[in-house]
Amino acid sequence: MKTMQLINYEGNSDSFRLVEKEIPEIGDREVLIKIHLSPINPSDLAYIRGLYGIKKKLPSAPGFEGGGTVVKAGKESGFSEGDRVSCVAPTKGDGTWSEYMVVPPENCIRLIDSVSLDEGSMLYVNPMTAYAMFEEGRKKGHTAFVHTAAASALGKMIHNLGKKFEVPVIHIVRKSEQVEQLKNEGREFVLNSSDEKFQKELFKLSKKLNATYCLDAVGGEVASKIFATLPYGSELVSYGNLSEKQIDVEPGIFIFQNKKISGFWLSTFLPSLNQEEYKEITRKAQELLPECFRSEIHSSFTLENVPEAIEYYKKNMSLGKIVIRPSGTPDG
Repeated sequence: MKTMQLINYEGNSDSFRLVEKEIPEIGDREVLIKIHLSPINPSDLAYIRGLYGIKKKLPSAPGFEGGGTVVKAGKESGFSEGDRVSCVAPTKGDGTWSEYMVVPPENCIRLIDSVSLDEGSMLYVNPMTAYAMFEEGRKKGHTAFVHTAAASALGKMIHNLGKKFEVPVIHIVRKSEQVEQLKNEGREFVLNSSDEKFQKELFKLSKKLNATYCLDAVGGEVASKIFATLPYGSELVSYGNLSEKQIDVEPGIFIFQNKKISGFWLSTFLPSLNQEEYKEITRKAQELLPECFRSEIHSSFTLENVPEAIEYYKKNMSLGKIVIRPSGTPDG
């Protein structure tokens, strides 16, 4: 099989090497998946630079998320040959930027008939994260949300969830052209964090809507301003750091305004669920896919072109999904 290996954590075009290797054998509690498609996500950019929550022994194939078909199933895996699955990479060994990948069964979701392989290959990272964070906010009693990096694919999903469940969302972007873009898409509350009056506008709007739950993917100065501005008792959930800067907070905000900051990482959230909760969230995410989580593929690349795909993704993150098709498989 062909595999695009990461050979160092410098994150440049020389960090990759395309190799051919034997298709691995599997154990009783493992499945072998022929990878159909793997999207590039911000987490992948952080990983190849050594800035993510895990570092694997190199060389190995990067790529966290994908989908495909089970071609071999261990007798204790609970899967069968031919099953279509959404999957995430194991903590050791090759990821999804390879023609085949071996994973334990807990890293797979069996796709329902109405979900295509293209859709299923992009089910884990964004849809599951968006749905889990959104539901956590509702369970905590928050009735209006704030979301940064709102022009992203996940930002669109948060908007769709808010529309479906009638939860107002204040969408925060960093460019004036994105404000116009999101308003043209039908989003009612859109603010530009680069504007001089941003905090004043956010203060008035968040107070009016009682928006006390912020999902933040940016970090740095943007998150600091938002956290200081939101109403009493607000919570900021940090699930990304596109700015690569720290969030600065005055202690008085915690003491006198009863606010808090928490983190969200799908890799630790899902294992915390019991079996019934896990089945429910994976089922619900697939059922909501047509209405809330559909992603448009903007461009596809082969394994040989992974370095080019990454550079293209960095410059076009808001245009749609940039994906790797390891076997050059057709859309499906």
